[in-house]
Amino acid sequence: LAQDTFSISFSPFPLHTSSPSSSMIRRTFRRTVKLGTFGLGVYGSVKVTHMWINDDLDDIKYGVTRHLYRLAKKADDDRKRVVVLGSGWGALSFVRKLDPEEFQVTVVSPRPFFFYTPLLVGSTTGVVSPGAIIEPIRDNAPDCEFLRVACRDVDLENRRVFCDGDVSLDYDHLVVAVGAQPNTFGIPGVEKHGKFLKEIEHGRAVRKDMLDMIEKADVANAAGQIDKVKQLLSFVVVGGGPTGVEFCGELSDFIQQDLKRRYPKIAEHFKVTLVEALPGLLSMFHKSVGGYVQDHLVNQGVDVKLNAMVKEVTEESVQLKTKEGVESFPYGMLVWVAGVGMRPFTRSLSEKIGKEKGQTDRRGLLVDECLRVKGTRPGEVFAIGDCAVSGKPPTAQVAYQQGKYLGRMFRLGQKHLIGDTQAPGFEYCHQGTMAYIGQGEAATEIDPNAFIKLGRSSVTDHMWWRSLYGETDQLRVMGPAGFAIWRSTYFSKLFSGRNRWSVASDWMRTSMYGRPASSSAQGTAVA
Repeated sequence: LAQDTFSISFSPFPLHTSSPSSSMIRRTFRRTVKLGTFGLGVYGSVKVTHMWINDDLDDIKYGVTRHLYRLAKKADDDRKRVVVLGSGWGALSFVRKLDPEEFQVTVVSPRPFFFYTPLLVGSTTGVVSPGAIIEPIRDNAPDCEFLRVACRDVDLENRRVFCDGDVSLDYDHLVVAVGAQPNTFGIPGVEKHGKFLKEIEHGRAVRKDMLDMIEKADVANAAGQIDKVKQLLSFVVVGGGPTGVEFCGELSDFIQQDLKRRYPKIAEHFKVTLVEALPGLLSMFHKSVGGYVQDHLVNQGVDVKLNAMVKEVTEESVQLKTKEGVESFPYGMLVWVAGVGMRPFTRSLSEKIGKEKGQTDRRGLLVDECLRVKGTRPGEVFAIGDCAVSGKPPTAQVAYQQGKYLGRMFRLGQKHLIGDTQAPGFEYCHQGTMAYIGQGEAATEIDPNAFIKLGRSSVTDHMWWRSLYGETDQLRVMGPAGFAIWRSTYFSKLFSGRNRWSVASDWMRTSMYGRPASSSAQGTAVA
């Protein structure tokens, strides 16, 4: 008989099979690791790209060098005292390069924040909020001590600064970066009746008064006072440089895209006038660019008056001297962006040093090639930015590069250059000039020498040599393409992620909902 045999084998150890929950945990862990690695890679790439754009790649090498130096040498507290006067482009770019383990840094300024000047004009019409373009000094330079006071005097002999509130500070090195103030050229009535666009509070004041003028004009129209309406809605901008042109462009956009829709009864009475003493706009650009910008503003409804000098400003009228003679016309608001001059502190320090020691310029503190103030002991007092006369234009781009240059001089291995009369001087790399002109267009001039280097390819070599001999000295991009360059460049130069987030969200809000036609600064009081 056939017999079926069943054999059963037993193992002394239980078989471990994966349960669904454990498999899911492993898959989730692997995905988390991959996403984390990808995120770190993206963050690192963005960080390095941002450092490259802002000329900060040397911070990586210096960070490694500094740590190796600390391992080889015991730390000591014999740090030199550096006092920085100011909180603008030059001051902050300098402070961010300093090593807090080498220097005891104190920043002194009546303004407790840095603000991004290229976007100041946009804050007057509500394209960006003022809070989006400021960065607290204590957040941006956390390793420095900050005192919100104004400096009044300097004892150069005993190396001490005197500030408000009976504060006095000793220093080993003093960096003056107090900037400049609007220059009225002594024209009667400008300081009393004009508005400026130099500080963040100027932008707030211009926005508040502009919106108040519009509301007053609407009330005057309801009362049948048409002449009053025309006077209140007449905006005069004096100065045909980048700030004046940008303000006219922003204001024209505000009027055409928002105000005329919200105030239909007075829409026909809005008027913008741009006054420039020179025969063309944007004199720092090529002549063809000035002509293009002038035609563009005229097409937007801006009345451009060239070769016109302001003679006097009263409460309700401005007097101009032109080739045809003297003319006077009413205005509601006059914005003065016609130049800058020395602050009282800068003038006082220049006079203290004296003309006999080299301070002979009325525009600011004369400095040598290494930004050391002439007439002072070598390596003790420096001046950067708008308050310094270095042969470079008083722009944010110059101040930014000067601060970085000086900060690198103060680093490990370079400190011997601070007082060395043979030290390599500051070399300014002009990367270009830009101005927004309204209707989503901008005028940009880019210097190829700032970006094109030898040895990359035969094409770039050819362009470099041509630009060297002046054949392609500037790359000019106009219109929407120029606007894309303008926005992307300024966005990349913002100091912090918080600023970038705030500015980007404000730009998105404006494109979706328009500019707000009222401000919290107006309050409930009616003048």
